Amino acid sequence: MVGRKGQGAIEYLLILAAVLIVVAGAVYYVTRTGGFPTMTMTASIDNENNVILTVMGPSGTIKVGDWEYRGKTAAGTTSWTAGPGELSEGASITLTALKGQLAVGDKVQIKHKPSGHVYDVPIAQG
Repeated sequence: MVGRKGQGAIEYLLILAAVLIVVAGAVYYVTRTGGFPTMTMTASIDNENNVILTVMGPSGTIKVGDWEYRGKTAAGTTSWTAGPGELSEGASITLTALKGQLAVGDKVQIKHKPSGHVYDVPIAQG
């Protein structure tokens, strides 16, 4: 009978340890997911089939080296490419790696590398 009481205590300690591990994982996940700038962007295609990304705002800046982009079509996605300039309100950047690969209705995905957040920007008629 004494052995059973000891076994029950060990089971409770194991359950407590499992709960603590799950809570620690949840806290880590919640605290790491924030930290990306609030931005609105538009994308269009010019007369030479270049994709033009324009940052509308409202706040924040993404520095060169902190973002990358790729195209997304019904057929799939292109490879990630390093962003060629700083993204800030009013900036207009030509995404040369996507030239001729996208059309109106496709999307450009912008990834904020420090947070992992991905912005989906539909391509509109330009």
